[in-house]
Amino acid sequence: MEYSDNLASNEQVQIDFQGIELHGLNGANGSDGANGIETEIYPGLEEREIVTEFGVPLRVYVHRGSKCCGSIITYHDLGTNHRSLLRFFNHPDMRVIMDYFTVYHVCAPGHHDTAGPVASEGSVREGLLGSGGGAAATNGSASNTSYAVYGQGRGTVISCFVGVGIGAGANILARHALRHSERVLGLFLVNANAHSDNTYYNWLFANYNAEWDRLKHGVLTISAQRALEMHWFGHTESESVDLIERYRRHLLSLCLPNVAGFIQAYNQRPDLGIQRGGRTLPVQTFLLTGSLGKYQTKSLVAMNARCDPSKTEYLIVDEADGMLIEEQPDKAAGYLLGLLRETGLVAFLTPARVREQAIRLSTDALMRRDQSGVNVC
Repeated sequence: MEYSDNLASNEQVQIDFQGIELHGLNGANGSDGANGIETEIYPGLEEREIVTEFGVPLRVYVHRGSKCCGSIITYHDLGTNHRSLLRFFNHPDMRVIMDYFTVYHVCAPGHHDTAGPVASEGSVREGLLGSGGGAAATNGSASNTSYAVYGQGRGTVISCFVGVGIGAGANILARHALRHSERVLGLFLVNANAHSDNTYYNWLFANYNAEWDRLKHGVLTISAQRALEMHWFGHTESESVDLIERYRRHLLSLCLPNVAGFIQAYNQRPDLGIQRGGRTLPVQTFLLTGSLGKYQTKSLVAMNARCDPSKTEYLIVDEADGMLIEEQPDKAAGYLLGLLRETGLVAFLTPARVREQAIRLSTDALMRRDQSGVNVC
């Protein structure tokens, strides 16, 4: 794919990004503590709260770039929260890119740090899904996310955005784009799945079996942990011992009953309902996974076959599995830049320019670290 480098800033797509007016909390700018995800949080990352139509609070963590050209919403995968994305967004290339955006990292209900159990399983579903009737109202499927993303009617407004979703979060953002294409400029979906059948881990949580019941009561068994690892990595042979341990500690830092509610809602979702030549994703979409994640690769091949080829980029990253944003962040950043340039928001920001600024940023950080003795990047 080729991108024009000649689009002047005044020729970019003009969109009225109003930002989010949220109920303010204390700013979240600190270390990861016990959650196991080692990240350097953006200076000034803001912790905010939105309230859905059903009165379910959602935490949103906001990064505001100094040259804001648009908005990005991220949604995390099962068994994680917004922090699972921060290592990727803290990559030098991503730091350069994100200086042009306001980024809203959305947490599923009850998945923010220090969260307690939500009022009910229905609250998890409603917080994820909003209203919309049909399957969403009856079986907790992820078929409507407008209120989860926007907090409509409660003073929360984002005119348009580019969505970045991982796993279950990718499914949520895809469904939102199907319902509200006028608000979505593009989708960057990692480990997405358009089908409702996820038999490689469905057996663990379906039908309230013993493992599901233990997780619902706050007990993480080895079997449950391994099933989530299979969901994250796409296989059972990962040798990334450190990465597995970090995500295990991150999982244990969350409120496990709420994690169980998210898993149940995702397992009970209906098919995405898209078909090439018919109703399909209406916005420019990048579908990504790692070549070593055999389960994700199979699901992504099937999803790509149901998408409009004129609006879809299908990307399998070599030497990576489902954790490609951890294992190949430079490649993932390059692909995300391609999508953002294609939307017209930062068409002037070439890969060469990003790399040059990223090298300068890393060099400056190393110099500051050497001078202060503190790791600042």
